[in-house]
Amino acid sequence: MSRARWWRWVGTLLVGLLVLVGWQFLPPFGESPIVPESVTFRRGAWIGIEWAMEPHTSAEISAFATELQARRITDAYLYVSYLRADGEFNPTYDHARALTDQLRTLVPDIRLLAWVGIPIQIDGVNRLPNPAIRAQIAEFAAFIVAELGFDGIHLNAEMAENGDANYLALLAEIRAELPEGTFFSVTAHALRQTHPVTLTPYPVIAHHWTPEHWRAVAALVDQIALMVYDSGLPFPADYRRWAAYQVRESAALMAGSRAELVIGLPTSEEWTPSHQTQAETLFDGLYGLLEGLSALGESSSVTGIAIYPYWETTPDEWALLDNF
Repeated sequence: MSRARWWRWVGTLLVGLLVLVGWQFLPPFGESPIVPESVTFRRGAWIGIEWAMEPHTSAEISAFATELQARRITDAYLYVSYLRADGEFNPTYDHARALTDQLRTLVPDIRLLAWVGIPIQIDGVNRLPNPAIRAQIAEFAAFIVAELGFDGIHLNAEMAENGDANYLALLAEIRAELPEGTFFSVTAHALRQTHPVTLTPYPVIAHHWTPEHWRAVAALVDQIALMVYDSGLPFPADYRRWAAYQVRESAALMAGSRAELVIGLPTSEEWTPSHQTQAETLFDGLYGLLEGLSALGESSSVTGIAIYPYWETTPDEWALLDNF
């Protein structure tokens, strides 16, 4: 191949790549997907540690309650603690009881869930096979409900790998320890794809769940909050298609289940390799959600959405949610 032909070939390839990338960043064409008017949602939000850890005046808590109502929050995932590497829970909940007591009076219709973080891997070792660790987590879950006044627990165990029998055992042990009537919510990462839905190649990752594992989890809890972010996708169009796929597939898996399905959407401003902010925006997440819901029609088992994180959600994003 002559040098001139080689450069023409390279130039054509570069132009094609630029066109392809530009197309990925174009906004959606045409009308937004149509969702049946009968489909209504709860609205959740992951809320920071400062409310449980720091003292607040009655006026501050009252203003917070008013804010939650104005933003139509029905499920408040209030961060309480996480399991440290030494096996102890971080004591960051001294003021949780004062918070829940006042919120219970001011906003009785809001479900108050204690958000607890469980880093599963420490130095590459899964902690959940240890019965003592599982027992400690279950006992702490019961404590924060019985003593701190929450309606339930929201467990964020990362990274919960597909098919981990020890994770399922943990869920069963927590359920057994919780007081009767306690609401039990967990997070879930993305489902494994059964067929390609994005232009960007999408890998199979250990914490992407199969339908079998998803159903096993759903049988043990009252709510699964599917985190439809941290996809690692760099392009908005790919992210919209991926989000729509996650909504369709998870809703199909929940058909007939007594557990609620919540779709978690991103408002985080922090760029990471897994959360690329040029692609994973609230607008694109909502569009993917609408696209997924429009395919489901009246049969949708999606019961709500949740925003991560509450403390970074902007007024424009709240306005976008209100127009959803």
